[in-house]
Amino acid sequence: MNKTTLRMEDSHAGPVCVLSIGGRIDSGNAEDLMNRLNGLLSSGEKTILLDFKEVLYLTSAAFRTLLVATDEAERNAARIVLCGLVGQVRELFEMGGLLEAFTIHGSREDALAKL
Repeated sequence: MNKTTLRMEDSHAGPVCVLSIGGRIDSGNAEDLMNRLNGLLSSGEKTILLDFKEVLYLTSAAFRTLLVATDEAERNAARIVLCGLVGQVRELFEMGGLLEAFTIHGSREDALAKL
């Protein structure tokens, strides 16, 4: 996988739609993520778990996408939950003061046990 490529793959764990994300999320592909999330919400998904375990880096464009998508989910009586924030990605959430802006679980397993 090219390090700058954004990879997204969705699956289901019961009623939870899990979107596994890999690579880098930046201004060049954040709209792709937004479109994917909007598509999942439009199709009626009520709980979307974003697994960031394989995300290498993200920019402010990614944070904006996540904030807008979370607001859109709330308008649709749905929710977006994050998991797998590790290393530099978690540090970027901390530096941006965004850990409190999202529901975040340590791992996919932990998140699914609580959703």
